Amino acid sequence: MHKPVRYYIVGLFIAFCYLIAAELVWLPGPLTTRSGLQWIEMIDYLFYGLSLVPLSWAAGALLGIGRLREKERALKYALLPVRCMIALLGLSGAYAVLLETGRLVWILTTIAAAAVLVFMDMLLSESAAGGGAAANDQGGSKIRLRLRLPVKGGSVLLLTVALLAFFLYPTGYRVTYPGMTLNMNRYAHAEGGGSGGEVNGVLVFERPAAAADWLLGMWLPWYEFEKIQEGEPPLSESYTQVVAMKNDANGIAASVAMNKAGVGGGVTADGVRIVAIVKDSPAEQRLQAGDVIVKLNGQAVKSVEELAAYMERSVKPGDTVAVTVRRGEEVEVAEVPAAASAESPGRPVFGISVQDELHLDIPRAMDYKRLMAHIGGPSHGAMLTLAIIDQLTPGGVTYGLKVAGTGTIEADGSIGLIGGIRQKAYAVNRTGADVFFVPAALEQEARKAAPKLNVVPVETIDDVLKWLAQRKS
Repeated sequence: MHKPVRYYIVGLFIAFCYLIAAELVWLPGPLTTRSGLQWIEMIDYLFYGLSLVPLSWAAGALLGIGRLREKERALKYALLPVRCMIALLGLSGAYAVLLETGRLVWILTTIAAAAVLVFMDMLLSESAAGGGAAANDQGGSKIRLRLRLPVKGGSVLLLTVALLAFFLYPTGYRVTYPGMTLNMNRYAHAEGGGSGGEVNGVLVFERPAAAADWLLGMWLPWYEFEKIQEGEPPLSESYTQVVAMKNDANGIAASVAMNKAGVGGGVTADGVRIVAIVKDSPAEQRLQAGDVIVKLNGQAVKSVEELAAYMERSVKPGDTVAVTVRRGEEVEVAEVPAAASAESPGRPVFGISVQDELHLDIPRAMDYKRLMAHIGGPSHGAMLTLAIIDQLTPGGVTYGLKVAGTGTIEADGSIGLIGGIRQKAYAVNRTGADVFFVPAALEQEARKAAPKLNVVPVETIDDVLKWLAQRKS
């Protein structure tokens, strides 16, 4: 095996080590340093080691360019461009891993493209190993191309494809398994706030299941599987949605927390946002998804509740309503006929899905730490709210307790339901938390998953604050 191929094999070995580590990344979850650095934060530093994969390939390609073997010269016009591209992609991938960690999709795409070329190089160079020199009739010499079957390179390729299928190929099911805890006081910081105590949110992993997940699920009862239904959004779209939900949760948490701490006006409704329009409905071609309804027939509406009340009180099926909307920077008025609801013929509808357009009063600047393993979702909202209150309250509100919890945070301070409660209870139980706050409806399920854990059911952030205040020493 010549040196460039050795470098390629080293890079592949490191890549598969990272692939296996990604599958089992939750195992060291309770690990925390004396300074409070948690395992979920350490992952960011370990990620930099992934740069060794494209760097190994780039080194092998550059070595192959500089030391083209005699037997490879018959294919030099194929090998040289391939090796140049491997070197370019390898160096670009390493640069992105080290300095552009936020561009994960681009990083993985670059490494995957380099991997394809690495296998092409391995197959071509092994095929050309039978080439040699032969005398011609005029006494000169020429390279005679004699290709041979690339058995070694082909074997490595087949093994790689098999391993990738085992770890990555989707089986049509979704898997949920334990994640890690994250101290919200380390994740976010409010301007002018203190460092706060330990307030842990808890994350779980949920993604399309591969064969490796089913194998692990045979031994680990915390792995749960469910069939992916037809019509569900693709992974890329789901990723965008969960990132958006995390950002929304951050904003609501900050606004609610600051209001509780006596800073700012909290969350208020500022109209009704249209999130979807039913096909062939009265609103189609008249209203748009993203419009914010602010008036009906000149009557101001601030929330979905006010909109529904006006429609029930003042509109009948068949009436035409002047709907005033904010569309970007403009204000538009559309004449929209009201149709009869299919479920209740006497009820007027436009054929739209709506939600409150919220105004978030966040007078203090917020700084959020970006973490590789904290992709998105809203389930950290309640504990983030608690952490910000903790920072902005002199002396804090945790009173030395190791607090953990889960649940969304709503505009009125209520704590909403989340998924993966079994896996979250297991993850928290491993950390030795003094208390685990959960949405009240999930109390029994959490207790079954971790019988020794101090599970406390709550419905609002005020319930959390009251329970902690009662434990003040």
